[in-house]
Amino acid sequence: MNKALRSARAFTLIELLVVIAIIAILAAILFPVFAQAKLAAKKTVDLSNVKQLQLGVMMYDNDYDDAYPFCWGWSSQWLPWHQQIDPYVKNIPMWLSPVDNWNRGQETGGGEGCLNNVPARGVTYSMNYTEPSFANSSGQWWGPSSEQCLMSPTCDSGAPISTNVPSVATTILVAPRPNWYHQWCQGWATENFFNYGEFNMVGGGATMFNNGTNYGLCDGHAKFMNKGATLVAQGDQASTPMPSYWPNDPVNWPWPVGMWDKRQ
Repeated sequence: MNKALRSARAFTLIELLVVIAIIAILAAILFPVFAQAKLAAKKTVDLSNVKQLQLGVMMYDNDYDDAYPFCWGWSSQWLPWHQQIDPYVKNIPMWLSPVDNWNRGQETGGGEGCLNNVPARGVTYSMNYTEPSFANSSGQWWGPSSEQCLMSPTCDSGAPISTNVPSVATTILVAPRPNWYHQWCQGWATENFFNYGEFNMVGGGATMFNNGTNYGLCDGHAKFMNKGATLVAQGDQASTPMPSYWPNDPVNWPWPVGMWDKRQ
């Protein structure tokens, strides 16, 4: 009798297979949800990083007569903008986005706080400026009359004065540029622009969080946007004709360029 009761309590092979199949189905459903939740958490951390860096820029701006730091940082001494802002942030790991997994090798370059024979301390975030890619109608690549300086809130020779930005709430100041050499002691990649190949590549800044990324605006706030939203015409841009010398490339150089251009 006892043997019969023990047999009655045991699971059959079919029952075990059904349970295993149910667990497998639930796992297949839930794992992507967990992955999305993890990415959402990293997105929140990234947004917090951008916001804190924006606050550092605002404090720097207050101390330096309404001037933004120039991204490449050559003035009285060579310090890329992340090192210029460091006294207000004092948190080097904050400069690396939680989804920036680039291997940067050993630390190279010089400057304040640089170390030797250590893994490079990564930097993800860059300022809205671009190395001149074309000359204007007067043949100028650099200088306050160049297209890059007219557009950028952070141009050095165009005076990176925050009060020169008419629409601070809709002008990009900070955007991500993750790559293999953007690091604490290296000035490369400290600038960014919507047309950079690195910004648009797989793993680049434009799509760090599926369809978009977090941006810092000139008024100090940070928000998530997709790249297309940043290129929508702002203010007077909608009626401003494309310059005759603007590159004939509607994909990589659309006109107007929305929040990347301070002229609004």
